[in-house]
Amino acid sequence: MPRLLLLILMLAMVLATPLQADAPSVSVPVECRSFYFLNAIWITYSNITETLLLESPVNFTLGSFINQTVVPVYSVNVNYNETSGTYAFNVTAGEGFYGYLVNKVEVCTPKSAWNKQLITMALANVSYAPYPETGFPSDIVEKYVHPPHELVVNVVVPAFEEWFNETYGVGTARASYLGLAVSAAYFIYLEFITYNASATPNSIEEVIQTRQGDCDDMSRILVELLSYYGIPSTIAYGYVYIPDARFERFEMPVENVTYIFRYNGPHAFVLTYIPGYEWISVDLLAGSIWYYPFLFEGESVETTVNESDVEQMIDLHRSINGSQLIAVFHQEEFTRMFGTEVNSSLVEAFINETILGSTSTSTTHPTQSTTETTQPTQPTSPATPFEELSPTPPVSTEPSRTLSAEALTVMLALVALALIVIFIIRLRKR
Repeated sequence: MPRLLLLILMLAMVLATPLQADAPSVSVPVECRSFYFLNAIWITYSNITETLLLESPVNFTLGSFINQTVVPVYSVNVNYNETSGTYAFNVTAGEGFYGYLVNKVEVCTPKSAWNKQLITMALANVSYAPYPETGFPSDIVEKYVHPPHELVVNVVVPAFEEWFNETYGVGTARASYLGLAVSAAYFIYLEFITYNASATPNSIEEVIQTRQGDCDDMSRILVELLSYYGIPSTIAYGYVYIPDARFERFEMPVENVTYIFRYNGPHAFVLTYIPGYEWISVDLLAGSIWYYPFLFEGESVETTVNESDVEQMIDLHRSINGSQLIAVFHQEEFTRMFGTEVNSSLVEAFINETILGSTSTSTTHPTQSTTETTQPTQPTSPATPFEELSPTPPVSTEPSRTLSAEALTVMLALVALALIVIFIIRLRKR
């Protein structure tokens, strides 16, 4: 029995409360969570004089049920531009730099259990249509459906349809939009492409030729495949929050810069538009939204990788020496560690301890300027990988916990570079 068919049968048996397929209208349950995002940059020496930008989640809205609000809380040596929603800092050749920002992020998305149930229902029955399929809004189609890449049409589509027919015993024409989107996600993330982290994003041609790639590579192929079937989809970029001891900290060197992540990892995954329910997560790698919370830096339908831009990013990391810390805290944890009114001494002690391995707060930094900022206007930007979902979970679609902490750390360290590549490329273009 094919392993996916076995999975489908097991999932079907454990579903206790199926959704009402014949409901004339739908009410999507939404849950909101509050986080704090800390980004600190510590440059010991710079060979360039330039203005750079510091990453942060952004004000973000997608459809009616995904909304994120970012409120700047505290910053040192980082200048917030309310108009563009960016955080800039200046580096000078021959000198160092120290600065950080703390933002409060409230993110509202469809309830995780609800999104998960849609996925499991669609895997169990690819014809499952939870809402009358009257088609997609024209503005959504115009923005999120495009002519697919030629290699996707000639190579990926035939492979997917053959797999689909063998797995389900019917053709793709029998599938609902939801069933087609979820099965395509399963095929791309867990069947067609072998997960293989790389130091830089790979082109569509390379991913299809080697059938290897990480989450952003896979997501670009999936968006192209869904466009072939006329299903609107987009790639979300940002950070997955994982309150797991294995993700308490991992480091990733990029040329002369070391990135340090605390309780989070950069990630890219696909959101697809389903009539009546709008945007749902089909992230069968990390379980974003339907298992782990996600902080958005934006979304994009762009699937092209520009090699010259990647080289620019590498050159930038050769031009500065230092460390960057990106940490995500749940609101209660942040308050416990740093107080209701942010205690800057405690924040800097945490930064020192994480970056320097020291709890001392007497470290001399470059000139500091502290600013209290107001809520930003809506900025625009995307930005990007992660733990695999087991293709054969016992009785659930929970992301796999069978990999060792060391293996997961190595995986995250390598694939995280894709986020940095894409984000810095965007920043340098502005």
